[in-house]
Amino acid sequence: MTETILRLHTDEVWRALDAIDAVSVLAEDLIGRTVARVDHHSRPLGALLPWTGPRPADAQVVDLVVLEHPPGTETCLVPAESLRLAGSAALAALAARALLVPGGITVAVVGTPGPSQPQLSVIARHVPDISHVALCLTGIARTTQLEPELLDQLQLSGIGLSVVDTASDAVFGANLVLVAGDTPRADLAELRLGRLARGAVLINATGRDLPATLVDRADQVVVDDLALLSTNGHRYVVAAHRAALAAHHAPRIAADLGQLLTGRDAADRQADAVVLVELLGVWELNPRLAVRIYQAAQRSGLGSPIHTNGK
Repeated sequence: MTETILRLHTDEVWRALDAIDAVSVLAEDLIGRTVARVDHHSRPLGALLPWTGPRPADAQVVDLVVLEHPPGTETCLVPAESLRLAGSAALAALAARALLVPGGITVAVVGTPGPSQPQLSVIARHVPDISHVALCLTGIARTTQLEPELLDQLQLSGIGLSVVDTASDAVFGANLVLVAGDTPRADLAELRLGRLARGAVLINATGRDLPATLVDRADQVVVDDLALLSTNGHRYVVAAHRAALAAHHAPRIAADLGQLLTGRDAADRQADAVVLVELLGVWELNPRLAVRIYQAAQRSGLGSPIHTNGK
């Protein structure tokens, strides 16, 4: 028996993402888990599993996952990294909307080209009142050309863009800073909270530790999901939080995004406080978001069918 599977390529994932409100999808997910105390791994819409079938000829270096949902729906094959980036970009936009005070927003993006550009696109689409973006591409690909679609999007949105050579220059005066991708330690070492605007939000979407001085000097720390602390004990921010609790000090992590969205956080944030948002779930794959991307792809005629032997 032959089974037909819909294969989405990386660019098709991002095109489908453009057609949905990914921020609202993740907000609903976080609110549901906060209010109903739903377990982090029990999302009902579908399951994402490693693809163990034959690899498509053009996917030799791409990690693939298969989205299996209720009977009667088509199985979908998706690049795992694209889903991860889409999820972390939507979480970053959600954090910015939840934490930034209303008004003009100056954005700094520091990171490697692959993750930084699509994440900037999501933020530009879903965070209102952005006036300017300073972009610092790090690593060996600093001279990478920016995607024409991203340049067009920023121009049509009236958002100014400057590409700078150092992280220090990028973050100067910014009130929203996103650090993304496999950013080299030397570039992270250039970050100074004193160069940010008052009341800035610094989002760590790298999945790795920022310099300890940045974490320690932030006025407040927020994570995407407190349920992820148990699997991120190796992260500096989690260790610092647990050490503070053990010493009967104020917890280092004030809240998670679900608590902020539902008003269940006890944090008293000052308007000029610098908030660090640690996205602990950047390596996670969100089935709810994957289903919405699949549905948008179907509506838009994206993807190509591949045929395999059925189970």
